[in-house]
Amino acid sequence: MRLGAAGVAVARGDARAGGPGGPGGPGPARPDPLDDNPLSRLQVTGPGGVLDGGFDLLRFRFWRLVAVAAVIFVPIQLLELVVLVTVGSTAPTSDAGSSFGLASGVQSAGSSGWGVLFLVLRSVALCVLGIAVGHLTAGWMEGRDPSFRGTLRVAVTRAWVAPVVVAVALGAKLLLACLGGLGWFLADALFFIAGIVAGAERLGPFAAIGRSVRLTRAAYGLALVVCIGGFVISQILQLALTLGPLVLLASFQLPEGWLVVVEQLASLVLLVALPLTACIAARAYVELRCRTEGYDLVRRQVDRGLA
Repeated sequence: MRLGAAGVAVARGDARAGGPGGPGGPGPARPDPLDDNPLSRLQVTGPGGVLDGGFDLLRFRFWRLVAVAAVIFVPIQLLELVVLVTVGSTAPTSDAGSSFGLASGVQSAGSSGWGVLFLVLRSVALCVLGIAVGHLTAGWMEGRDPSFRGTLRVAVTRAWVAPVVVAVALGAKLLLACLGGLGWFLADALFFIAGIVAGAERLGPFAAIGRSVRLTRAAYGLALVVCIGGFVISQILQLALTLGPLVLLASFQLPEGWLVVVEQLASLVLLVALPLTACIAARAYVELRCRTEGYDLVRRQVDRGLA
């Protein structure tokens, strides 16, 4: 037996205490909940990458995003169902979560007051959802995973920002609505990430709007393409998941009250479509920061200990 033989390292100096299995000793490494974080490595991707990135964010924490959307939108949906059954009023048939749908409802001469009211409520709720998704996005960008409860708390405490953002953005969009749908999108491209900004950077309504305008104006073409693309994707998703079942049920000549209830249940597809819209806006926010502020380069410097 030789004494004083050279030792052999069996663990890295920067390994976690207790080995890969944790404090209890060696064993299988515990999976990191952020291993699949789509924002762990950032780079400029272009409009197609932004739209794909929105789907990646939705898949990453799908049930958490759907649960947050349910807490925000289901009360509005239930209230509308009560109004439809008792008053018999119908809301304008348009995208319930988009600002373009709000414009259609406001400008439609045949739209009821209740219909316009619920479109406004949904637009405000979509902005609140954007605040929640912005909070999640900020955490994922920093390598954290905000909890469902913490996300709801941020959405509730900062919900006051949403009505102001919606009012200011709607006023600006209506000024360009004279150009038709294109004019609406030309203005919407400047404001569609305002809710995300308010949640990610904890800004007030006017500061969030100003920040949104500065980021989107610096890469306006990208913002416009993503804004229109997100709207088209949302419309296709809702039509694919709701139109077929409604047409099928209508062929059975059910009582009108039943059709109203079925229509409201079918509209729960918004619990998927609206988080997707918010995730596309969140990915656009990250892309715009990378393009205008070099955020991806700063992140690489921090990861390598250079900043």
